[in-house]
Amino acid sequence: MLIGTPEADIEAIQAGPPEDLPEVINDLEDVGDDVALEDNETHLRKIRQRVEKYQIQIMNEPREGSKLLVLDIDYTLFDHRSTAERAGQLMRPYLHEFLTESYNRK
Repeated sequence: MLIGTPEADIEAIQAGPPEDLPEVINDLEDVGDDVALEDNETHLRKIRQRVEKYQIQIMNEPREGSKLLVLDIDYTLFDHRSTAERAGQLMRPYLHEFLTESYNRK
């Protein structure tokens, strides 16, 4: 309803909805098969392709008897959202001490 709508139109609206409305289908209710994300065939196919095509390049052989340490770069090693002007300013406090100590442990 808009300002300036004629009174006759307002009365027709208040009388109830028109009878000739088309059927409305709520497409939010029917979202298809409930397939878990990890079982989605599209995702599984992409993962298979990536595994088959990926070439592993060993840059340094693992140290004998050492464990593998995997680190998340963002916020663990440096703050990528910082407004720093130089790369050295992105480093987290005590980064070098942490990496040195991690390297020395087996």
